[in-house]
Amino acid sequence: MDIDIVSGSSVPRLAQCIAKNMGMKAHFPFIEKFPDGEIHVIEGDFKPKETVVYVQTMHPRPNDMLVETLLTVDLLKELGTRRVIAVIPYLGYTRQDTRHVEGEAIGIRSVLKTLESCGVNDIVSVDLHLHRLSMDDLLGFSKVKLHEVSAIDLLASEAGKRLLKPVVIGPDSESERWAKRAADILETDYDVMEKHRLSAKEIEIKPKRLNVKNRDVLIIDDIVSTGGTMMEVIGSLRSQGANKITAAFTHAVLSDIDTLTGLFRAGVNELISTNSINNEFGTLDLSYELSRKLKEIL
Repeated sequence: MDIDIVSGSSVPRLAQCIAKNMGMKAHFPFIEKFPDGEIHVIEGDFKPKETVVYVQTMHPRPNDMLVETLLTVDLLKELGTRRVIAVIPYLGYTRQDTRHVEGEAIGIRSVLKTLESCGVNDIVSVDLHLHRLSMDDLLGFSKVKLHEVSAIDLLASEAGKRLLKPVVIGPDSESERWAKRAADILETDYDVMEKHRLSAKEIEIKPKRLNVKNRDVLIIDDIVSTGGTMMEVIGSLRSQGANKITAAFTHAVLSDIDTLTGLFRAGVNELISTNSINNEFGTLDLSYELSRKLKEIL
């Protein structure tokens, strides 16, 4: 394949694995940060091919990762690259997808327009946060072509190795598409949680229709950030008599210092995530799925 794989600073191992799957070597630019916080990118004597796959996720420090991407892609275009496919497993700002109050910025629209302006032609991402918007809505924000890969099959298969005929639970209605797919993989049933107001001060959260007593449970979602909703769900399932509880999510943002301890305090037995974000729980490798998608669109 007449392409180059170029790595950003956030997930170099993932870039290396994608390159290996595609039968080539990855290129690693020199990245540094000046004392005032500015990002500095140097490609040296690297002469990129006409098509470059640029691998960079947007966590941690999504603003730094975004600026590094802008600088690198603009430089690659200046050096002669004609098509840049940005592999961004965790695409930041997707939760800023609508205007909740007057005058609020729609973050993902701004990000996509900015990526387009610096020269990104395609984005390959994983389990996009499409709760209020559709893929067509996102495509309408810019001329960048978006391609989605899902990690739900990987997550469900891995969790299923250690769960006995589990029930799959989505923490809210927005996660139902993930829960349904995971249940199909595990050949079991699924449900989503819903809140019931019992009084002016008391709210009960429980599955809509299924009984989890004495059953293993797989909770599945795309993103866990502060973990507040997940902790509520775990605590509720525990109070209803669930056995082993595994929480699986594509993107382990884990933005609050107490998120991890809070999840275990609530009663989770196991946490599973992918290497869309580089942390201790990102054990499931996305490189094969991403490489397969790249081969489809190249």
